Amino acid sequence: MFVLDYKSRLPIYEQLYRSMTRMAAMGAMEPGEALPSVRALAQELGVNPNTVQKAYQMLERDGIIFFGAGKGFFPGGG
Repeated sequence: MFVLDYKSRLPIYEQLYRSMTRMAAMGAMEPGEALPSVRALAQELGVNPNTVQKAYQMLERDGIIFFGAGKGFFPGGG
């Protein structure tokens, strides 16, 4: 799903942010379909949950995803 370069000078959260932004622009993220939880994605990628949380916060700030209280993160502006 996401390709991360652990040797890159670009922080992991920024790589994740850019990757998800590209996916949203290409229509690869289905509206209404929940994104992986912070913990699940962190475990899948082998990174700290705080890294994923930071990327999700940036995506939410920019209107690429939104948080549904008690339901998780979703693509789109809510």
